[in-house]
Amino acid sequence: MTSVDNVGIVVTIVVVVAALGFVVTGGIGISSDISPNIEKTTEPIKEASQEAVKKLKNIAESKILEDTSEKTKQIIEQVKESSQTVKELSTSKLPARLISIPSGTSLPGCEKNGLCYDPSSLIIFKGGEIIWRNDDTSAHTVSSGNIIDGPDDKFDSGLIMSGKTFVHKFEEAGEYDYFCMIHPWANASITVK
Repeated sequence: MTSVDNVGIVVTIVVVVAALGFVVTGGIGISSDISPNIEKTTEPIKEASQEAVKKLKNIAESKILEDTSEKTKQIIEQVKESSQTVKELSTSKLPARLISIPSGTSLPGCEKNGLCYDPSSLIIFKGGEIIWRNDDTSAHTVSSGNIIDGPDDKFDSGLIMSGKTFVHKFEEAGEYDYFCMIHPWANASITVK
């Protein structure tokens, strides 16, 4: 309830009290006769008005608590939605990282300086994508595994012709070694956190 409603109630009570006083005195009388009668008549009205104010206050407090509770629930829901959006942005919508297969990778020797893939090691987050671009004149592969144990079938590009790309999205954390099946000296690794 607003304060305007409370003022209206008080004004109504005052008018009723005045009317009762008028009725009790018969519309005429001496002011000394009116006072005791008004006090006797207004006492129950005072108590009733105080009780009404208490009830209104309780109703108002209850409504405020209800509104606050509802608003809190809405805010919690918005926070949940926001955290879901943050999670999506931090996983599935990460920018792709580029790894070059440089010119000369088809010839032995690039492995001595770790230059068969550029960069030769990379750290990314779950949901991140890697794009391998073949900048060499020869065809290459990007095959998960290593030359000693062979491919582990986690990902495999097949032949990547010169100027072409291969893209892979990493959904699980871990260490991923890879190599070129045509040029086995070319090897590198990806760490997914």
